[in-house]
Amino acid sequence: MKWLLLSFLSLMLPCATAGERLRLIIETDAGGDPDDEQSLVRFLLYTCEWDVEGILANRAAAREGENKNRERTGIGIVRAQVKAYGECWPNLIQHDARYPKPDALLARTVSGTDDSADAVNLILAAVDKDDPRPVWYADWGTDNGAATVNMKRALDRVLRERGENRYAAFKNKLRIISYDQFPEHTARPPAWKLWVNTFQPPMDGKRWYHRFSALTATAGGFNITRDCLTNHGPLGALYPLNTTHPQKEGDTPTFLYLVPTGMNDPEQPTWGSWAGRYGPHEKYPGQPYYHANQTDAWNGGTNRDNTLARWAADLQNDFRARLDWCVLPKDKANHPPLPQLSSASLVKAKPGDKLTCTATASTDPDGDALTFQWIAYPETGSYQKPVTFEAKDAGLTLTVPEDASGKTMHFILRVTDDGEPPLTRYRRLIVEGM
Repeated sequence: MKWLLLSFLSLMLPCATAGERLRLIIETDAGGDPDDEQSLVRFLLYTCEWDVEGILANRAAAREGENKNRERTGIGIVRAQVKAYGECWPNLIQHDARYPKPDALLARTVSGTDDSADAVNLILAAVDKDDPRPVWYADWGTDNGAATVNMKRALDRVLRERGENRYAAFKNKLRIISYDQFPEHTARPPAWKLWVNTFQPPMDGKRWYHRFSALTATAGGFNITRDCLTNHGPLGALYPLNTTHPQKEGDTPTFLYLVPTGMNDPEQPTWGSWAGRYGPHEKYPGQPYYHANQTDAWNGGTNRDNTLARWAADLQNDFRARLDWCVLPKDKANHPPLPQLSSASLVKAKPGDKLTCTATASTDPDGDALTFQWIAYPETGSYQKPVTFEAKDAGLTLTVPEDASGKTMHFILRVTDDGEPPLTRYRRLIVEGM
């Protein structure tokens, strides 16, 4: 049996977004179901992670009865939350200097109602920009009383004014996270380079759109009054409670899918993320279209909930920490650890080889003590049988199975600090049999 230290037989994992900030546009019908406002509070606390190109508000008037915001237009509601972010910004940048300046974010917050071209023009300008990175577009759903989805309006205009070839080039620069709000463009060639529906389908009698609430509302001991609504600044105070499900946030998975935690790659929906795990859409065989139809074996059961529940405490603790960042100085708040593997992310080895990897180089910006957990994640690889491995502290040892040639085995390193709240980041190790 050959021993291989992973640092000597490692290949860099191909990843379109590795080390690259994503360009992101979101569209919200804020002013309808108040869960958009809940999701927007969380979204604004993660804007340091991406280059936010636009926030589009597509509802002209707030819905009477259901929506109780004192602002009565969609754009008014969204701008009020961005302004509240701006009040927190001087404190937020103590914790992460990448938080966008409030004026810049407010300038990219535009009306997307049917009588305005501002949102369509913003989409066109972002996609046309001389930037090789694709534009990720996350639509948070559009219901009665909202405008036509602005991505549909933009695509209609490009097709009408630029013709088929330039339409195709425009469409190829997009990555879509949404319901199918524009079926005529989904069906029209070329296919989307990537489309992920984070809301559907129903499974086992449960709507995935509703499961975020059930799985996360109190995960890790999160308390919405203590951790968000009180003593956490003006942004947290805008989190509404009058939704059909407590802390509903049905739109939050559209951007949690994109948060770079070290576990996920947005170009790989089947790998899993804080938003769950996605599989090929049965209606579109052979196309890169995905929805929430996967299950994970975890904690004694196998179901779809597990694809998100297994990370629920981690993601809620992270939200809680960022709410703390709104009001606490850097030395009084917690910040996530920095996992580091002794190898790259992809390792090729022969059956029978014994491999070792360590994460002893991992650090924590606050000097907190770290704990390490190695997790086999067979659902995300092509070798889905149990793999015998030994995990001791930061180290992993495993023997490549004899029947693993041409197949991949996925392992997640989970690193958690002992701060308050405890924060977690990950690294993914993929072993490919030769």
